[in-house]
Amino acid sequence: MAEDKTPDPVDIHVGRRLRMRRKDLGYSQQALADALGLTFQQVQKYEGGSNRISASKLHATAMFLKTPIGFFFEGLDDPEGEDSTAADLANEMADFWSLPGAPDLARAFTTIQSTGMRKHLVDLARAVAGEE
Repeated sequence: MAEDKTPDPVDIHVGRRLRMRRKDLGYSQQALADALGLTFQQVQKYEGGSNRISASKLHATAMFLKTPIGFFFEGLDDPEGEDSTAADLANEMADFWSLPGAPDLARAFTTIQSTGMRKHLVDLARAVAGEE
């Protein structure tokens, strides 16, 4: 029987959260790899979910990124089957945060004092997205 090579959804989720936090702190894949004694290709595989992060590497990653280990699991569906709205939002945010420029855009947006200007920026983004 052939082994299924499809990445586990949990590994994909943890990888997305890893990428989001790494980018948020401005680290390259190479910088993280160097800190963990890995190749940048291994970090790519972690972030893509194609390779699982061992408990010891996840701990070392959390220490390097100054992040609680639970951060990497935030947004996963609750095994009790409770409301998944928070999990859906966390997954959506992880997808957004992994886009080039998204962290810079989010940081700049939060510094805009005028609520009217923030609304105009959101309206502009929606208009541009509708043109594509």
